[in-house]
Amino acid sequence: MQARHPARHLLGRGAVATAADLATFTGLYPALAHVVAARSRARDPGGAGAVGALGTISREWVTAAALATLRPTGIFGLPGQRQAGRRPVVLVHGYAMNRTNFVLLALRLRRAGWGPIIGFEYWTLGSVARAASQLGALVDQLRATHQAAQVDVVGHSMGGVVGRYLVSLGGGDGAVRTLVTLGSPHRGTDAALLGFGRPIRELAPASPLIQRLSAAPPPGQTHLTVIYSHADALVPPSAARVEGAEHVAFADVAHLGLLVDGRVAAAVIAALGR
Repeated sequence: MQARHPARHLLGRGAVATAADLATFTGLYPALAHVVAARSRARDPGGAGAVGALGTISREWVTAAALATLRPTGIFGLPGQRQAGRRPVVLVHGYAMNRTNFVLLALRLRRAGWGPIIGFEYWTLGSVARAASQLGALVDQLRATHQAAQVDVVGHSMGGVVGRYLVSLGGGDGAVRTLVTLGSPHRGTDAALLGFGRPIRELAPASPLIQRLSAAPPPGQTHLTVIYSHADALVPPSAARVEGAEHVAFADVAHLGLLVDGRVAAAVIAALGR
């Protein structure tokens, strides 16, 4: 069972969610992030052109607004949480988000035969190490409850870093069969400076956490698949790649779009099936 958060954490989480929703509904995100990243994308041979970038921004705003609208339903579980499938899958959300981000992916995983599908909730203003420890406890609980030798983990953005910490530094190598990360800043991201809380320090480039992860050897038993996009204004390809991992790149999917795009879901399902 996941830990209960004290009242101050819940209040802080509500404040972060309010700020994130305000940025979405005013259009500050994704417009500002993509404008700042425009020059980098222009130099990126794998990126889209100006017209394609405009379409990506529009789709990202629609996605962000839809996810913000769904946020209150995070008190409920995800589709497939009671399904007995091929293997348990834990979905780990990113900074200032919750498990509702994964509704579409959970539906697709359920149709593909995975289950149970569990949305892991954690305090995104706390340390990555603590979140990874809590994730590890959930993985162990699922293995025991469902008599599963291993569990799969899919993490978006900061959630992918939490998962990587677990398998690289937190003793989860082998307990997690496959870790798939979506737009995760494994090498840090300047976009972390747009938020507040401990992740500002931990997810910034060259932070002690990022240096520890970079120095850690690839997991020996957990298969790591890194999915990223050239159109991601928050986590560019250079920040997402991990030495020794399998990489899957997309040209026209923005940061939140990685959560809902059908092609990305197909890549996730393929990675879990290897």
